Amino acid sequence: MHITSRLSLLLLAVLLSAPHIAAQQIDSGAHPGERIYVDAVVSPASGPPISNLQQHDFTIFDNDIPQTITSFAAIDARHAQIAMIIVLDTLSLNSRALGTALTDIKRFLNAHGGELAYPTTVDFLTAKGLEFRAGPSRNGKAMSALVDKPAKATATQEITGDPGSYPPFQALAELVALERGKPGRKIILFVSPSWYPTLKPESRGRPTEPTEIELQQLRLAMFGNIVQLTRQLHEGQITVYSIDPPVISDSDDGFTNGVTHLRPTQNDAGVAGVRSPSDVHWDDLALRAVAVRSGGLALYSGHDLTSSLRQCVANASPFYEISFNPVLTDEANQYHQLRVEIAKPDLTARTRQGYYSQPWPGAKFAAKSSKLGESNTASPQEPGTDDRDAPDAVAQTSNPQVPTYVDLPLDQLIQRIPELKGLQPAEDQKQLSMILERTGASVDSFIDNVGDLIANEDVTQQRLNVDGKIKAKERVQDDYLILHHGYEWGASSEYRMDKNGKRLRAIGLDKGYLVTSGYALSSISFSTNTQSQSKFLYLGVQKIGTRDAFVVSYAQRPGEVTFTSVMRGTGGHEVDLLTQGILWIDKSNFQILRLRSDLLTPNPELRLNQLTTDVTFSQVQLKDNPTLLWLPEDVAVFIEIANERYRNQHRYTNYRRYQVAVKIGPEQ
Repeated sequence: MHITSRLSLLLLAVLLSAPHIAAQQIDSGAHPGERIYVDAVVSPASGPPISNLQQHDFTIFDNDIPQTITSFAAIDARHAQIAMIIVLDTLSLNSRALGTALTDIKRFLNAHGGELAYPTTVDFLTAKGLEFRAGPSRNGKAMSALVDKPAKATATQEITGDPGSYPPFQALAELVALERGKPGRKIILFVSPSWYPTLKPESRGRPTEPTEIELQQLRLAMFGNIVQLTRQLHEGQITVYSIDPPVISDSDDGFTNGVTHLRPTQNDAGVAGVRSPSDVHWDDLALRAVAVRSGGLALYSGHDLTSSLRQCVANASPFYEISFNPVLTDEANQYHQLRVEIAKPDLTARTRQGYYSQPWPGAKFAAKSSKLGESNTASPQEPGTDDRDAPDAVAQTSNPQVPTYVDLPLDQLIQRIPELKGLQPAEDQKQLSMILERTGASVDSFIDNVGDLIANEDVTQQRLNVDGKIKAKERVQDDYLILHHGYEWGASSEYRMDKNGKRLRAIGLDKGYLVTSGYALSSISFSTNTQSQSKFLYLGVQKIGTRDAFVVSYAQRPGEVTFTSVMRGTGGHEVDLLTQGILWIDKSNFQILRLRSDLLTPNPELRLNQLTTDVTFSQVQLKDNPTLLWLPEDVAVFIEIANERYRNQHRYTNYRRYQVAVKIGPEQ
């Protein structure tokens, strides 16, 4: 038996898409070497946005420094690809106010014969979360018939604790995650009191206020939320308007009478860029602040929400798309304030307030800095560094001799992997060769007997906040097909199929998730013929459930590996990733019970900081096959890339022999 192909544990990453990316997909964090794009709406002090401006009328400032405009496009209403999303916060309104707001929204939908200017969606924020009601459609009359009052309105209540748990913010984060991958410009009209709630930290049930350390931790978490949401709004080409619900009477608290539509609240001037955790205020995650920073407004609707909605739509276009090259930096999350000025008098440009930097990959930064320095000094003695040298530079400068799991002292390894607590340490390495030999034989037998399989797969894909909380998730169920193409294994021979046998596309990419696959045959890299590609260390013995297990650490050898994890971009570009990890091996039959793998080293070129995979195996008895097979039952994958965090959970059930010959066609 000779296996030469690699094991492809596939991660389909939007972050590694092809170099030519549409403007609305460019993110200041996702591709630091690419341009920064802004959408600017230009209008006089009173009146609709104006068209027919030229590039020379605009000056864009990054931290008060004028930038060279690298692209310019004037986009009018006829050519604009715009989607409107109305969100009504039913949690913050009493029954009467909710009824008034719904009446005004229906009036907006039915105006002009029910013909809407742009495709429109209506969502409600309820106690169950964000609920879809109608759309997307330009048929306002049909949508109006679907927009009904929720069964029960919830009275207002004070929100305490992490402002990131503020329901409107959570709903907005979920909506942005759903919309960010869709083409065109998206405008969210969020109808919710801008003055509500009073966000403040809680004392977690204690009579005392939070300690300063707890407040610092909360500010750090909020800063992470602000940074991530700012990037996602940018890359999704999303602008937010926070609109107060309509005033019911002159005595309503929290409203100022007599104001005009599209007039910002009096507090808008206080919405400043957040440069660091120490700058965070408790209201920085309120809708008013998010809207202003996105290039939208926080608005009073007065007594007429309908007119506010109409005028928000009227102010969506024309707009101008402008780009410039970002500042070269090797530091993450530096805040850059943006400002657009118009050469003509009495005109103001409204755009997003700023962006957060991401570092260029180390070698490219060094090379580019070197070239810039050489051009500034005009030294003929020192040739410039070509970007083609970057990969070698990474290998030499960004991959220091970091101890692997095989090299680390046991106490340090346990600190890094707490699951090893309770391990009975090995006295020596005398049993290692026996363990590897018998484990290799078990894997060899598995390869000889596995054949073609199909299983039921249940996948939950999650996007996480910096504190690990779920900000968006989706569940996918499919038939998972595992085919043996000669000696080709892994993700390249594993397919997701629908119930009709058609191959499924990579579900979730368009919503900002990472798609992972290829774990069904992950034990193959420990077969007899491939063990030489890794270093091993016998750690000791540990209980795994009711089973006694040998525990062995491993680290793949650079330059010798044919079985690797692979990260593949949507443009088809692939990057091999070396791993290290821990094996739990059944003492009685030498089957792998559990496999945890991590990156051998972080990948600065991809800004991939962590890729942790935890596979739990269970025995499967196939019909007409006396040999027990040990196949993955549960797989948990955690990924941190470009300061974004993802967690995917796979569960495989009902393995069975697949005997029908099919042609695996293109993804549907």
